Amino acid sequence: MNFRLVTFGGLRLVDASGKEVAFPQKGLLAMCCLLDSPDFELPRDKLARFLWGDTHHSVAYVNLRKALSRIKQRQDELGTRFLEIGPKTVALDAKTLESDFQAFLQADPVAPLARLRSAARLLAGEFLENVEPESAPAGKWITRQRERLAGELRSLFFQALPDARKAGESVLIRNIALRILDGNPFDEPVREALLTAHDPGGENPQADGAGSSPLAATMPVPARPAQLDVRADGLAGHLGANHTIGSLGKSRLEIPAALPRLALLPPMVTDGSLDPRASAHALIEDITIGLCALRTVSVVAPYTAAQIGLQSDKASIIERHAIDYILDCRISPESSGGTLYTQLIHFANDEIIWADRFNLAPEGLLIGRREIAIHIAKAIAREVEHNRMAREHFISDPQAYRLFLLGQRNIKQIQLPNVRRARKLFRQAVSVKADYAPALSGIARTYFMEWLLTARGDNELLDTAEQFARRSIATDERFVSGYRELGVIRLYQREFDESIETLDRAERLSPHYADVIASYADTLVQASRPADALEKIERSISLNPLCPDEYLWTAAGACYSTERYEQALSHIEQMKNRSPADRLSAACWAMLGDMKKARSFVRRTREAHPDFALDKWIAMVPFKDDWQKEHYCEGLLKAGF
Repeated sequence: MNFRLVTFGGLRLVDASGKEVAFPQKGLLAMCCLLDSPDFELPRDKLARFLWGDTHHSVAYVNLRKALSRIKQRQDELGTRFLEIGPKTVALDAKTLESDFQAFLQADPVAPLARLRSAARLLAGEFLENVEPESAPAGKWITRQRERLAGELRSLFFQALPDARKAGESVLIRNIALRILDGNPFDEPVREALLTAHDPGGENPQADGAGSSPLAATMPVPARPAQLDVRADGLAGHLGANHTIGSLGKSRLEIPAALPRLALLPPMVTDGSLDPRASAHALIEDITIGLCALRTVSVVAPYTAAQIGLQSDKASIIERHAIDYILDCRISPESSGGTLYTQLIHFANDEIIWADRFNLAPEGLLIGRREIAIHIAKAIAREVEHNRMAREHFISDPQAYRLFLLGQRNIKQIQLPNVRRARKLFRQAVSVKADYAPALSGIARTYFMEWLLTARGDNELLDTAEQFARRSIATDERFVSGYRELGVIRLYQREFDESIETLDRAERLSPHYADVIASYADTLVQASRPADALEKIERSISLNPLCPDEYLWTAAGACYSTERYEQALSHIEQMKNRSPADRLSAACWAMLGDMKKARSFVRRTREAHPDFALDKWIAMVPFKDDWQKEHYCEGLLKAGF
């Protein structure tokens, strides 16, 4: 056979060399359906209904005729006949191509371990991943096949388990068990097999005090939710029919009433590429195993998590898989063996709810790897439970939540059209659910950002932003983002005391929310309390070590106001885009007496802003006390502004 139909991890046709071959998508989907049909044959009308669903019979038949014409033309070009097109039926010649779908379902009871190994190689992803059928019959068929395949995999897993244990196939056991648990986190026999594989010292995973017991004991075991649908709707992902996120017009997002979903992304180095060290990847695997001992989170299978980590647009993939939390890992090589930075992020509002760092020195890593894994797993479980109410608030209305996520995606692009597009989406979310605090807070942020981007000093924009921030707080007085937005807005309205009071409340509500603490630090700088600001911004950077430029800019401003000019320049040097801080750099170099460097930053500022006027600009900076404004002016004047 010269061709192979690949159905796991997508749907495509490949040639003998593994290169993808172009073929009509409807033809590939028809092949899948025919592989599951008696004698690999279907009447034309049944195939038309499968592909086009409730479309009028005559229209569906015309569509089928056009599709079959394109398929025949392409088969002629390839010199083969996958589909035999008759006047009344369409049949698949199964001898003309192989299929991973068929190979997976082929029974071989004599050698279950060999078949399990083969299945592990086949499962490159979920069955028909990212395929969005136009018809309800095709969608239901895909869901049934995923359930069937998940059941087959589970049955095969237990058939092969005794032989896999004897053969020492702990990696195989772990990988397959994690795939099954991704579809059904309440499958206790699979969980037990996983923990036994992780700790081969005994058949009972509960016997080892360092095994599952410390992890499982971190949280009470919740009762299995009565409304939870625990069908295994995917082998390596969560793209069942109940979790599809298409365009707004296609379907509503259904949020499962089950456990929050967590994805542990593979370790990256500071330049954004995957870390090559096996030790760091093994550590993440240990953490994944540890979390599977808990009943408070559902862990995304490692393969899917690794694929997410490789994508440039991670947000859309995370949204599609209905993932609530991300464990983001970064390796920094500044010490022997490197340092592992971990951040637990609540995806809905980009909140960092926990962060820590761990030494990966070779002499201690192998001994302490499991202890580190248990420590991280405990912290994750604790923080996810603490954040439960916030998660439930976000997903209280699926359609509002979906619109909110789309708005969040737009607002990350700091350009006026995107900000206004985000506002429209947030308003749509509020029209769906009037008391939806996340969207009200989002609207407030869009008005504030428009005020910043237009730089016209339009107080009406700030006033409107304040109104929506207060509405968000009134709707849910424990929702931290409303307080953050109000605190920032009040700062630029020069209501310093109220800004500090509001941001202090936000920090008390969410003490690990790095962005809130950074906003608090910025307010303290402008409120002429730079020493206090330095403490805050250092804490926010410790929570978010690979922080955005705004953190470093705030730190530099606080350092300047406390006359730590070299430290201020050091913070600016770490910014990815240093041009916004050119004025501050000029002032720092001038105060240090290096006029040559100071004037180079003056020239850069004037090149970027030819109409820059010091008196007008300094009047806009919201410093509370005159000494701070005078100190900044002194540096700028010395530099040559």
